[in-house]
Amino acid sequence: MTENMITIAKKSKEAFLKMMNLDTSIKNKALASIAKKLEENKEEIFKANKEDLKEAQNLLDNDEINKATFDRLKLNEAKLNDLIKGLNDLIHLDDPVNKVLWAKELDKDLILKKVSVPIGVIGVIFEARPDCFIQISSLIIKSGNCAILKGGRECTKTNTIFYELLKEALNKVEGFPQNVISLVYTREDVKNMLEFDEYINLIIPRG
Repeated sequence: MTENMITIAKKSKEAFLKMMNLDTSIKNKALASIAKKLEENKEEIFKANKEDLKEAQNLLDNDEINKATFDRLKLNEAKLNDLIKGLNDLIHLDDPVNKVLWAKELDKDLILKKVSVPIGVIGVIFEARPDCFIQISSLIIKSGNCAILKGGRECTKTNTIFYELLKEALNKVEGFPQNVISLVYTREDVKNMLEFDEYINLIIPRG
């Protein structure tokens, strides 16, 4: 278990304590900042994706991945525009946190309520589909959670540029906590995540 992974898990838990009651306006500003950062850095994103595709072509030629996986790796203008639109659409949705889902008066001045709350720190392992990084991160932010993400090895460079741009965008938002979204790369990191019950509340293997 690497010290780096322990640090990531601890910082994620600390960030969640700030995220869980974060004002809706700050979360929406964070999403808007990410959308703007993606719009401003399209060429850099496409460059990283082309490098992933070049390496993936070798894997395809050696039958280490199939054609469907290779095709999912490619980012184009339409896909990136869809990501940006998705971020902007999410801004206009209601905040899912602290909603009263059910209430019952048990006695005078004594009301029992069921209220929606964030889950906590979520570990997400997703397939070789680079647009998932932004999609998952945006949902994590809107719902007041934190995440440690592990993407497919075939899209490492694209995930990394998305991660770097996301960090830059979030650092510009006053009042938004650091370490809300983290990115890890190895199977050993995933193995460690499964042991971090103290820090990680849920693991989602996607795809």
